[in-house]
Amino acid sequence: MGDSFIVIQQGVPVVAEDAIFFLGAGSTGDPAACRRLVFPSNISPLLAPIVYQMTDLGICLNPTRTLNLDNVVLPHPRTTVVRTIGGTRVIRTDDAVGDVVITEIWESQGGSSMPTFFFRLFYEYLINAPPFDPTQIDFITWEPRDRSDRIYSVDLLSLSVGGEGESRFDLSDILGRGGDEIANGTDFLNVISSGLVDRDVSLRFRIIADVTP
Repeated sequence: MGDSFIVIQQGVPVVAEDAIFFLGAGSTGDPAACRRLVFPSNISPLLAPIVYQMTDLGICLNPTRTLNLDNVVLPHPRTTVVRTIGGTRVIRTDDAVGDVVITEIWESQGGSSMPTFFFRLFYEYLINAPPFDPTQIDFITWEPRDRSDRIYSVDLLSLSVGGEGESRFDLSDILGRGGDEIANGTDFLNVISSGLVDRDVSLRFRIIADVTP
C-alpha cells in the first residue's frame, strides 16, 4: 500500500519541456571560398579589403588552423570549483560571442606559409587598426566564408611570425635565399617581387559582435 507507481501507457507521447540547442553538422559556408577582412570605410587611411589570396592553382590561402571556430564562433563555458560548508560546488559561467578570441594560423608547410606581400597586408591592418571604442559604429569585419555565412566585427590583437601570443616577427623572406619569385602585381606596399614567409604566421583578434545582415 505504501508503494507508488508511475504508469506510462503504450503509444502516449512524452513531451520534453526543455530544449537543447545543437550547432548542427557541417559548414554553412563554401569550403572553396576565400575569407575576407574588411577595413571600416570611415577610418583614415582607408585600406582595401584583404581577400585571403588565391594561389595559381585556384586554392585560397585560408589558414590551415583556426582556433575557436566551427560553423559559428565558439564561446567556451568556464567552470570554477568552490568550497562550501557541505563540500564543493562547480560554478559555471558562459562566455558571450564578444568574449571569444579567434586565432588564425598559417602553418609553414614545405618551408613556407604565405607570400611575403600577403603578410604585409595583415601588418598594415594591424598598425592602422582603429582603437576599440564601444561608441563606434564601424569596425574591421571578418568573413570566414569557407566555414560560415556569418560576418563578425573584430578587434585585432596581435600578428606573429615564428611565435605565439604577442606580436613577434621572425621574418625571413626566402626569396633572398634562392626561393622562387612570386608575382605580386596587387602589392601596393612593395614594388619589388615578393618571396615566401618561412615560419608559422598567427593572427589573433577578438570578436566584438555578429553583424550578419
